[in-house]
Amino acid sequence: MLTVQAALGAGPMVALDESVRDGLAAFSGASGPDRLDGVMHVLADLGGPLPGGIALTAAYVFAALRSPGRRARVGLAVTAVVSVAVVSLAVVAGKILIARPGPDGGTIASGEWGFFPSGHTATSAVCYGGAALLVGAVSSVRTRRRVYAGAGVLCALVGFALLWCGYHWLGDVLAGWALCALVLRAAARHVPRPGPPR
Repeated sequence: MLTVQAALGAGPMVALDESVRDGLAAFSGASGPDRLDGVMHVLADLGGPLPGGIALTAAYVFAALRSPGRRARVGLAVTAVVSVAVVSLAVVAGKILIARPGPDGGTIASGEWGFFPSGHTATSAVCYGGAALLVGAVSSVRTRRRVYAGAGVLCALVGFALLWCGYHWLGDVLAGWALCALVLRAAARHVPRPGPPR
């Protein structure tokens, strides 16, 4: 639904996109919330490939050190790499094929990528969500729940920051989350559970 409306540039989601953009612009333009701009830009930057890649790599190292066998370590690595690759390919394909202009109203020049789906949203979701899956695979149920919740909150903050800063439409962010939800759900079924940690 999101993809069709983004491609057509019409529909209820497009109208909602404009309402959210205008509402956040009016709110962030008020004198009080100016202090939030710096924080929101930092949060938006957490959706980049470097912070997400560092978090995913650190989670893999942690999980690999607590996994008892080589097979489990390889399985964890394959799960992480395949998840990131699938999301990256889908995001790039969507940006090229749909070529949706951003909230600033600028046009997409020839050879440039569009804004749908949000790459920063997808990167943060697949990297931090994947990191949570890896850590959760070698942790207790209680710790796993906390790590999953923390990753979810962080991804929500990144998505909101992208909207606040005017980098993406709401539909772009929702599409990034939807894509990663599908990929991470499939990854969760294949994450090796190595048993008791060493």
